[in-house]
Amino acid sequence: MAVVAVVAVIAVIVFVVLQSGGSSGDESEAIAAEANESSTLPGQYVDLPAIYGGAYPATAGHVSQQVDYGAQDVDPPVGGPHWSGGGCDDPASAAAFCGPAPWGIFRDPYEPETLVHNMEHGGVIVWYNTADTALRDELEAIVEAKLEDDDLIVMAPYPEMEADRIAITSWTRIDTFPVSEFTAERVNAFIDAHQRRFNPEDF
Repeated sequence: MAVVAVVAVIAVIVFVVLQSGGSSGDESEAIAAEANESSTLPGQYVDLPAIYGGAYPATAGHVSQQVDYGAQDVDPPVGGPHWSGGGCDDPASAAAFCGPAPWGIFRDPYEPETLVHNMEHGGVIVWYNTADTALRDELEAIVEAKLEDDDLIVMAPYPEMEADRIAITSWTRIDTFPVSEFTAERVNAFIDAHQRRFNPEDF
């Protein structure tokens, strides 16, 4: 009988130790936030929980209206409320409030509310505003190679951005620069570090 009692006590102690060693939801969010702020990741970190009053999912509401992303102090946005409806196959004929867009390369712009939903699913968005067709073709070649490897990427123009500029975004991260600072290595490094890094709906 004493042996059974000792075994039971040991089992309870082991259970408590294992539970205390596991991460709670709050701890997981803290770890994720620390990773987001890490200087080892490419791009600038944008503190979405501070802007939207809490960690995910507070940063990612589904809405059916245009969103003012101005509080992020970056353009284009890197997360936040976004659209969630069907009919996004082509930006020129997209349904109202649709999102996310299909992964791929597009020559017409999507609304940012659509592409923010892609970032919520672990995607990287390559936005550009330039008339330099040679540069656009080079960007498309990079993205096409990544898409062939099943990376989650959308490339589309973003006319609201400053002229002759490129921006690469993922959830909480942005790298934006003039076309004169473009290198394939810079784009590839951002995509490799961030695509699928944040994909809460598949955790």
